[in-house]
Amino acid sequence: MNRRVFIKNTALATVLPYFLGSLASCTVKSGKQKPVFVLIQLIGGNDGLNTLIPLDQYPNLSKARPNILIPENKVLMMNGATATGLHPSMKGVQDLYNNNLVSFIQGVGYENPNYSHFRSSDILLTGSGSAETLYTGWMARYLETQYKHYPEGFPNQTHPDPPAIKIGDTGSFLFEGYKMDMSIVIDAYKSFESPEIEPSGNSADTYAAHEVNSIREILLQTKSYSNVIEKALKNKFSHSKSYPKSGENSLADQLKMVAKLIDSGLETSVYLVDLKGFDTHEDQLDAKDPTKGTHADLLKKVSQAISCFWEDVNQMGREHDVSGMAFSEFGRRIKSNASRGTDHGSTQPILFFGADLAGGIMGKNPVIPDTVLGSDNLALQYDFRSVYGSVLKKWMTAPSTDIKEILKGDFPELKIYKSRS
Repeated sequence: MNRRVFIKNTALATVLPYFLGSLASCTVKSGKQKPVFVLIQLIGGNDGLNTLIPLDQYPNLSKARPNILIPENKVLMMNGATATGLHPSMKGVQDLYNNNLVSFIQGVGYENPNYSHFRSSDILLTGSGSAETLYTGWMARYLETQYKHYPEGFPNQTHPDPPAIKIGDTGSFLFEGYKMDMSIVIDAYKSFESPEIEPSGNSADTYAAHEVNSIREILLQTKSYSNVIEKALKNKFSHSKSYPKSGENSLADQLKMVAKLIDSGLETSVYLVDLKGFDTHEDQLDAKDPTKGTHADLLKKVSQAISCFWEDVNQMGREHDVSGMAFSEFGRRIKSNASRGTDHGSTQPILFFGADLAGGIMGKNPVIPDTVLGSDNLALQYDFRSVYGSVLKKWMTAPSTDIKEILKGDFPELKIYKSRS
């Protein structure tokens, strides 16, 4: 039994991430900065049709979802995208798009979609097909090519910082490696002390002693990383004045912490943050004002958080080596339901942000038929693994041979980024 399996089957698995509570950052490093990728998970299944609105399909859209339709005159327009607009709560994203700092990919999903939150999340986070089960995250598999033999020998002089950081209250399958989780979890709101570990383990030659010693080694590694992060979070950084007050927007709070860690010089290359609440089966919007309500509030938080974060990135001069994307486990159905909501669907638009994007909207607006059934879904345009592979190749500069192994197959490359030197 390896350490990952053993820890998953002990109560300690539930408390290990919390030893890192609200820890802090390292000293600024010199030399060329590594590319940083920030993933934003929109948990629950975001309604893409009310996020990126197909104006050229508006007549049929109004018939398919009359009780949740965003008024056409309230839709935010984007430069060069006359047939597509944004939800009216996404003014920050509109500004970023108009300045070539945001782009979209339409119709992202996979064949034979699964409509379970848990299963579809696992598929998106592990990079599996709908009919296969993987037990490691797609990003962890990439990181294992950069951190050979992890966790043995880490941290070290070459790699003093954690490979990945998850901001939130739990870890993620995204970073689950072959031997153990490759991320450090930092709660944005709770403070926990790093554990005090005995300098030597149990020398008894028994199964229990070996496994306890394995856990002790992980805790020692956790403590080493916690010391680095403690220094990083003490980094003095003058954040954008646009951030809301702490507690008003959890995504903004998380990205604010990511900005501080990046500015500190921490060499962690991947961050994951999340925003919950997108499972909008009912009361998706305000009955009196369709531009307000649950979904509008969520999209406003996404837009505000990304805008504030990008102001921070620009201020620290890292705009050409920080990028990211916002994704959900699936989209929603075309037709709204009787509860002024939407049910689990298939494909979704994915949002990218960064200064080195190719720009614009990739893919076509989804076609809305004249007559829509409750079971009808949006057509698949791009397999999500094409998106991942393109990020790995163009942003993370991973070799094609590694990408094929990481994603368990070949997937067409998408022009998400400009050519980078």
